[in-house]
Amino acid sequence: MDTDLANHLAHSYRTPEQIADEFPTLSKTKLATWRHEGTGPRYRKAGKSVLYVLEEVVEWLEGTARHGTGPGQEG
Repeated sequence: MDTDLANHLAHSYRTPEQIADEFPTLSKTKLATWRHEGTGPRYRKAGKSVLYVLEEVVEWLEGTARHGTGPGQEG
């Protein structure tokens, strides 16, 4: 595998613990709940390990942006 590609992939994937450290509002518990419910950011399973792609977490967060709290205030 190309070294640059391997380095990119190594830096793109994050464990739930790393995501919770980088985004304090996304706790490991909340991420686990969302995985169970089928909501939240996309994730991968590698054996028993759960991995998130950092860029997808950011994209998911951006997709939750709102203009207000009332109905129809999404995006």
